[in-house]
Amino acid sequence: MSRSKDFRETLSLAMPVAASYVSDMLTLAADSIMVGSLGAVPLAAVTLAGSSSMIVMLFGIGFTVAITPIAAMAWGKGDHSHCAGVARTGTQISLVVSVVLVALLIGVSPFLGVLGAPADVTALSIPYFRWLVLSFFFRLTFGAFKQTTEAMGNTRLPMLIAIGANVLNVGLNWVFIWGNLGMPEMGVEGAGFATFLSRMFSAVIALWAWRRLSYFSPLRAHSKARASKSDRRLLWMSGASIGLQITLEVLAFAAGAIMIGWIGATQLAAHQIAINLASITFMVALGLSTAATIRIASAHGMSDAPGVRRAASSAIFLVLGYELITVLCFTTLRFWLPTLYVADSAVIALAAHLLLYAAAFQLFDGMQAVGMGLLRGMNDTRVPTIISFASYTLITMPAGYYCAFHLGMGASGIWVGYLAGLVIASVGYFARFRYITKKGLA
Repeated sequence: MSRSKDFRETLSLAMPVAASYVSDMLTLAADSIMVGSLGAVPLAAVTLAGSSSMIVMLFGIGFTVAITPIAAMAWGKGDHSHCAGVARTGTQISLVVSVVLVALLIGVSPFLGVLGAPADVTALSIPYFRWLVLSFFFRLTFGAFKQTTEAMGNTRLPMLIAIGANVLNVGLNWVFIWGNLGMPEMGVEGAGFATFLSRMFSAVIALWAWRRLSYFSPLRAHSKARASKSDRRLLWMSGASIGLQITLEVLAFAAGAIMIGWIGATQLAAHQIAINLASITFMVALGLSTAATIRIASAHGMSDAPGVRRAASSAIFLVLGYELITVLCFTTLRFWLPTLYVADSAVIALAAHLLLYAAAFQLFDGMQAVGMGLLRGMNDTRVPTIISFASYTLITMPAGYYCAFHLGMGASGIWVGYLAGLVIASVGYFARFRYITKKGLA
């Protein structure tokens, strides 16, 4: 396969995945933008609820992500019964996890004040938080469908459903935040209710597609298949490891948001703008990571060592080129981008400053995402979890706190901690991938 064809194969998988990830992130971004028109305190409330609940949801999503490499290996071999069994068991595990997580978060919702945000911010955040949490069941239901479909090499269908749900969320925000079309004016809570309804929509459409579309008939023919004992163990272990990896990274970023909340609402609003923009661009890198996982899992399942190497190199080159573009955009457009969120001049000025830090870590953020994707394609999750712990728990959070409060850098210090952790993670993941491929593909 020529290098150009190799790039096209990776991009054909990655771009729809990236679009669906961007659409998923735009759910929170749309809430932030539309609630931001109500003022800095409502925007800070959305930030607090989103940051504190997203950690737990992403842990649950780890169990859906675990489906992809195992199912992709089976699908690549043409073993539809095996693939169907993995999809069914992985979905069941994901739903059990989602119920436990929803119950846990609803139970602790009255105690959000312990996070230290101002009382007015906390009071507004609790109703939004509860609707967001209730939507997790539908998000993980759709997630299991999405990961199975992507393992089969179809990344476009989940993208279309995700985009449709996001468009619906924006429309429902307009209805419930401001009380249009005769609905009650719910403010911040209305944004949470809209997210709940839009995620329910995505789960319903996914279920319809699974039952009706001919594309899934090879798996429906084995609808009673179950994963083997070893696959069930792998789904639980990999799901927990992947969920923990994601959680450790997001926890570090969420902890930064919480610490910035101690400084004030203006700083937290500016941080939310910068982190939203950085998260949206990160979704493209995550799409490349998923494409690498799918391609490597398929090649690895067939013992195709050259295919593993081609998949890895194409993902690495593509993410490097993409991140250089994002660095340029964040640097040159840093004063304009925040105006899409708010009109407050103090928030805009600080957000523009923080976008310089976001630009600085774009390259490492993309590289660590792809590095993690390469390792997942090899079903290597234990050591990457240790690397995640070292990078984000031992480096990011302590470094951010020290720079912010001991060196007096404020919100900027938190972003210095982000950069330090991402550098360590990206180096660690690629060192690990180099080691296991030399050992396993020799």
